[in-house]
Amino acid sequence: MEDIPRIGFGSRSQLTKAVTVFVVILIICAIIIPLTMFRTAGVGYGVVLVNPMDGTISEPLIGPTWFLKAPWVSDVHLYYAIDSVGMWTEGQVQGDYPAVTPMSKDGLRIEVDLQVRWSLDPTKLKTLYQTFPALDWKTRAISSVIRETTRDVVGHYTAIEIIENRTDITQALSAGIVTSLFAEKSLGDALVSVEVDLRDIDPPIEFLQAIEGKLAAEQSKLAAEFERERILILANASAAERIIAADGEATSRLIIANGTAESIRIIAENTELNTTELTNLYLTLEALKEIAETSENFVVILGQDGLTYLLPVAPEEP
Repeated sequence: MEDIPRIGFGSRSQLTKAVTVFVVILIICAIIIPLTMFRTAGVGYGVVLVNPMDGTISEPLIGPTWFLKAPWVSDVHLYYAIDSVGMWTEGQVQGDYPAVTPMSKDGLRIEVDLQVRWSLDPTKLKTLYQTFPALDWKTRAISSVIRETTRDVVGHYTAIEIIENRTDITQALSAGIVTSLFAEKSLGDALVSVEVDLRDIDPPIEFLQAIEGKLAAEQSKLAAEFERERILILANASAAERIIAADGEATSRLIIANGTAESIRIIAENTELNTTELTNLYLTLEALKEIAETSENFVVILGQDGLTYLLPVAPEEP
């Protein structure tokens, strides 16, 4: 008879090794498979289960919770609590994105720093995931809507209007972003609240410096005009004062002259002297009175020819 080949496991040691490896694999599978089936969802998260076998997506499971799933089913975690995106630039530092830089109505680039916060309706997470399977709605929808709305709102104002009406523009920009986000169809009514914080809105620094220079020049001009008006008013007041003083002096002299003339007339009527002689005498006495006020030593000589002579007297040496 021909020899029939025998099939076996070889030695007992080889059989033992094979059984040991098989048991280890079973133990590992027994540990790993339940771990892939038992899952949890944290606070603020919703989970949708994606089954690649039949292509179904479950309704969201809202955390905090735990659940069981088949090993081949994927669990996708979606954050629905308060989230935000920051668009701002401060020197070399920026938020999630750099500041928005739309053009003003008069063609100047405006830097807008803002922060937008929102939360999602957890019951809408399935629809949101179907629209954004990469979970990138913040980049593809929310951020783009914010930029587009900011460009539209700022584009209705000139740079000067932005500086002068900052409060009104802030309100218009906030209202515009909120309205646009709620109206964004790709988000599928998933937003339940939106808040906008406008951190800053500024024209280019060169424009601000030009405005400051113009304001400084206008202030200098106003100051010069004020000073000119002040000097003119003071000059007019001084001139008016001198005119009034001159009028008063002239009136006073006229009154004195009239009174003196009347006195000379009365004296002439009661003496042998005529008015001419009395007038000369009066004028001589007035002149002597003024001279006496400025000179200390002099002698008055009345000549027979009617002339008056003044001889100064040298002061005695000590």
